[in-house]
Amino acid sequence: MNTMNKSVIFLEAGRAALQENRSYLEQCQAIRREVFVNGQGVDEKIDFDGKDESCAHLLLVIDTLAVGTARIRKTERGTKLERIAVLASHRGQGLGEILVRSALSLLEEAPYIHAQMASLSFYTHLGFVQEKAEIFYEANIPHTTMIYPQTAVEAPWPITRR
Repeated sequence: MNTMNKSVIFLEAGRAALQENRSYLEQCQAIRREVFVNGQGVDEKIDFDGKDESCAHLLLVIDTLAVGTARIRKTERGTKLERIAVLASHRGQGLGEILVRSALSLLEEAPYIHAQMASLSFYTHLGFVQEKAEIFYEANIPHTTMIYPQTAVEAPWPITRR
């Protein structure tokens, strides 16, 4: 993997709607459709909630292939990392960690996530802590709320802002 061209593209909040960024947003959405809708059976209306154009997004690209994405959304509670996805063909290579650490490096406040229970150990490894020992369901998938209590994370790769 070291000989591959790797990049992280950051679509700043509100800039995903711009014509010059449209293809990046579409690539983010294609990854989410593959991972969540096709792979996990999430209803497309749930994943595509109409908020994409106002949120920030990260797109992880290897050579010319978009392989991972994450969405950053401001909520009443604070900053939420969500829609974190890596294509099945590229899992197990540390790309999910690079994606999340890249997102964390861009934030000014400690975020929270609704982590799928199946991914609990992944997020724990990255430093997230479970807020309460409480499980709830989103899109018929068990989740728990986790918080990231640290700040000032260094980006693992250069990030291109769009």
